Amino acid sequence: MHPNSRLSNSEMKVNTNMKRIPKLVLLLSLALPIACVRKVETMVGPTMGTLEIVADESMKNIVIQEEEIFERTYKYAHLHIRYTNEFDLFESFLRDSIRTIMTTRPLSPEELTYFNEQKSYPRVTQFATGAIAFIKNIKAIDTTVVYEELMQRFTNETSGDVFVLENAKSGITQEILGLMGKEQLPKHFYALNTKQEVLEYVQAHDNAIGIVDYSDISDSDSAFTKDVLGKIHLLGISRPADSTQVGFVQPYQYNLVTNKYPFTRDLYFISKTGKEDVGTGFASFICGEIGQKIILKAGLLPKFQTERNIEINYTPDIKVVK
Repeated sequence: MHPNSRLSNSEMKVNTNMKRIPKLVLLLSLALPIACVRKVETMVGPTMGTLEIVADESMKNIVIQEEEIFERTYKYAHLHIRYTNEFDLFESFLRDSIRTIMTTRPLSPEELTYFNEQKSYPRVTQFATGAIAFIKNIKAIDTTVVYEELMQRFTNETSGDVFVLENAKSGITQEILGLMGKEQLPKHFYALNTKQEVLEYVQAHDNAIGIVDYSDISDSDSAFTKDVLGKIHLLGISRPADSTQVGFVQPYQYNLVTNKYPFTRDLYFISKTGKEDVGTGFASFICGEIGQKIILKAGLLPKFQTERNIEINYTPDIKVVK
């Protein structure tokens, strides 16, 4: 044998490895089609999958915006959101016919006890603060009211006031009943079918006070909001007598930040799916930078304030005008 024909140990290992490569390629070629059988459309995760959600109809304006941007960002995430009143929403949630909801109140102690007994532990995420707004006819002279006086007018059927709100099963109705300590609305309260009917009734009756969710008219850039605010007055209300007085306050965003407005309520995402699904991803999106900016732009108060970077360019050419 020629001396140079002898192979070193390292060379022999290389040759052996080279012989193994075709086998490895063959194994990979067989494995890849198997791995690709599962279509991405069938996968479930925070940014992919399909989920049915029921949301309070008073939140519709803000939820539609959040859903649109979320699905545009994550093309394999598909949300089927329908809207109903608070009463029917929670009834479906307790019956387990729906497992994810968006609402304007948290679970009550009784509801939490019920779920605990069922060994079910819903995940509750608060993502914004809104408000209940009171509106009057554009011709109204008195556009402010003391908190205690408003409470009296709620229960005084002979005051001459007529209160109108949307849907007797709505969350607003339940909150007003809670404030009055009653189970039924007094005779001078009227529950209409839609928010549009509430707005039209207030515009047509000088003695009417409409009670609406502030998100309906909170977006100052909306053409709809500009039109409505040109036809009605947004009432200013004082804080309760046992609170620090700051005058008559309207539910503007800056009054929500300082907690001055007395009729605020929070917005919640509640899920009992018990897994990391597209609902988890949607909740995280709403609480994230983009979702919170959508809420801020809509005139509500984000739960998680996003960081703002302000750049100041210094210039020596400063003129002082006297």
